[in-house]
Amino acid sequence: MECKANQLAQLASWLQYASVQRHKPTLHPAAVGRKLPLSARKYQIALMGKTPHVGIIGAGVSGLRCADILAQNGAKVTILEARNRIGGRITQVEVGGNLVDLGANWIHGTEGNPIDQISRISNTTTCEWDGRETIYDTNGKLLDEATTMKLAEWMWTTVDEGFVFSTKNKDSIPASMSLFDYCCKQLEKTNFTEEEKAACKEFSKFWGAYVGEPVERQSMKFFCLEECIEGTNLFVASTYKNILDHISKSALKQADLHLNSPVVQIEAANRDTSSGRHITVVTEAGKKYQFDDVIVTCPLGWLQKNKSIFSPSLPLRLSSAIDNISYGRLEKIYVTFPRAFWHIPTEHKSASGTGITVTNGPNFVPDSDSDKYPPAFTQWLEPTYVEAPSKEGSWNMQCVSLAALPPNCAHPTLLFYIYGPTSAYVVNSIKDMDESSPEYYEFLNNFVRPFYSSLPGYSTSSESCKPTAFQASKWIADDYAGNGSYANFQVGLEAGDKDIEAMRLGMGPDRGVWFAGEHTAPFVGLGTTTGAYWSGERAAGQICDLYSLGQLGLDTRKDDALPTGTPGVMTGNTMFHKGNTTTLRATAILASAVQGQ
Repeated sequence: MECKANQLAQLASWLQYASVQRHKPTLHPAAVGRKLPLSARKYQIALMGKTPHVGIIGAGVSGLRCADILAQNGAKVTILEARNRIGGRITQVEVGGNLVDLGANWIHGTEGNPIDQISRISNTTTCEWDGRETIYDTNGKLLDEATTMKLAEWMWTTVDEGFVFSTKNKDSIPASMSLFDYCCKQLEKTNFTEEEKAACKEFSKFWGAYVGEPVERQSMKFFCLEECIEGTNLFVASTYKNILDHISKSALKQADLHLNSPVVQIEAANRDTSSGRHITVVTEAGKKYQFDDVIVTCPLGWLQKNKSIFSPSLPLRLSSAIDNISYGRLEKIYVTFPRAFWHIPTEHKSASGTGITVTNGPNFVPDSDSDKYPPAFTQWLEPTYVEAPSKEGSWNMQCVSLAALPPNCAHPTLLFYIYGPTSAYVVNSIKDMDESSPEYYEFLNNFVRPFYSSLPGYSTSSESCKPTAFQASKWIADDYAGNGSYANFQVGLEAGDKDIEAMRLGMGPDRGVWFAGEHTAPFVGLGTTTGAYWSGERAAGQICDLYSLGQLGLDTRKDDALPTGTPGVMTGNTMFHKGNTTTLRATAILASAVQGQ
């Protein structure tokens, strides 16, 4: 889930709008939902002093964080992972000889964000770009800066007002009302021309890249839950590889990891403290494991399709909560060229930004012409000049130029983000293709060529403008990923906040089955890597509390996995781009807005 409330607050400051005063919680995010219910008290005395054997289903970020905390505090930990690797929806592949993230590639907010802290000690390069963006209208015409600014000002003012409206009226807003409905109503209050109103409606559709589904599906009733972590949103320029290596190294020091072990059954009756281990987990290969407690960190989409593995069945409230929260469909398409034909300086000097900020990474001196390069971000409003692949939803496109990354990471690659029905069309078309085949290349090239061919410097006769490699994610076709990307709040939802809370509690106290993952995160972290990390810490903390184990790694206590309190951690190696950051445009928000899962 990409930037949300913090960027709205920034926009309000930049545009001199009054911003809603959001309450800052005093509770550590990883402690949200950790408090055990009163029903747990009858077990705590009997379990005190016992060393539990905990099974963790899934070796993604939440599972790894779970394992780390539990092992630090003396529990025996076994991780069962269905894939032949760790990381879950964090994984890298090579495209054109360059390593790229197929899953997460953003750090969402920096204030108190452990993923940002880990990036700083794991030799990970992160960056943020200035506020510039290129937008093409529905006819493929490049919009001027004044028009782009007008669209962005209206959209982000409307989103900020929508947040306030949803917060104040959540209980009375119809479940069927979407963010798009709200935007259309607000447009009618303006004195915009009909042409400007139409452009604003198209511009609002970029919200789909936040939630992985069209803006028409974004619940207005629960739009207030689209919170976020304060601070800057960072693009992970050198990929998440080192971050994952750091998290897993600490987590796997004492945990027992079993790869290629899909779980097909979890037998968990009511907890009986007078007997031995009471939970039986069966893998696809028929191997059985006995545990005292189990933490299920599988993606929400997987849970929705595999509730039958639980015996006895899930409680009705938990089962309905799992079904009620929606699961987005965000995908990526990488296309690499012989050289970045679009990334050349021009005589035009932008008034809206000056380049790139390397938040963490090697020092470099920005090019003196850095403010003359094209923006790193490009958006195409739904095109009328090519046939849409689906009648459902919209076909607007977002793209990030990886040639605009810091020099140690830059390469001539464009990263396209697609979502919803468009993602389904692409993935269903390529999922059975050999990725080295001509048909794979031809399909993806035909799909993105109408867009990259509009970029400056393109020529049909130039070899530099002919792609050398393609790589597309296929999370929709990935059963272990739950056939999607991450949780979101869609229209029709009646009690989204209570559903999330029900999943955080799971069946832990009574049946020993707990849940973690981005779909159980604090609201500020839903749909993010940080949220997954926090949720793993929360679930581990619940078991530590139930068994009266230690508190290492929880809240502010010593934690072997985090550099908390280490001199220099929060500052890192920072290079600020030239110019006054207060001149950043409203499009700076949109420039940070494309979700990396």
